[in-house]
Amino acid sequence: MVKAPYQDRIEFWKFQHASITFLAVYQLCDQMINQKIVSGHPLFTPMMTALHILYGRPFKQRPEVRVSEDIIPNDYKDTHDALIGMRDQICAHMDVDGLKSTENNSVNKIGVFIKGGQVRFAMTMAFPREEQVEKIRDFTKLLSDKTLYHSEKIWLRHFKSQYVQDNNYEVNLSKDDDAFLKPLRF
Repeated sequence: MVKAPYQDRIEFWKFQHASITFLAVYQLCDQMINQKIVSGHPLFTPMMTALHILYGRPFKQRPEVRVSEDIIPNDYKDTHDALIGMRDQICAHMDVDGLKSTENNSVNKIGVFIKGGQVRFAMTMAFPREEQVEKIRDFTKLLSDKTLYHSEKIWLRHFKSQYVQDNNYEVNLSKDDDAFLKPLRF
């Protein structure tokens, strides 16, 4: 049984979680681009919501497993801030007094559309444009690779020359037991 300090296990969990999550955002963006899922497509709003919620996960954890914003390259700071702002005020929480348009109006509205006597209701939401989705895709691939690198360094430090029996495991986050892995249980 491979043993590791709690701090190594929690850091491994943090960086692996981030890598897997950023990779999911990369794949989601890639599918949106390849399948031409744009505004008006029935999957556009659910996929954009998922994109923002997933992107924010590594930054919205409890402090010991939260990825630091120091990981964000300077070229992507504006993109990161926009994604987190939209996640917080549009996707995860639709604040009535949230993000504002250039005319200082809330972008979060319930629209009432009447045509030919028929009424349709919808939420108005602001999302990135197609070319921004490409930038988000490239950015999250970079973040996935960066966080994977950090988690692999920890993994190799503890498992490089270790044999681990075939099984399904989870990272042990107990402070009372220093085993790196334990059998996966739900």
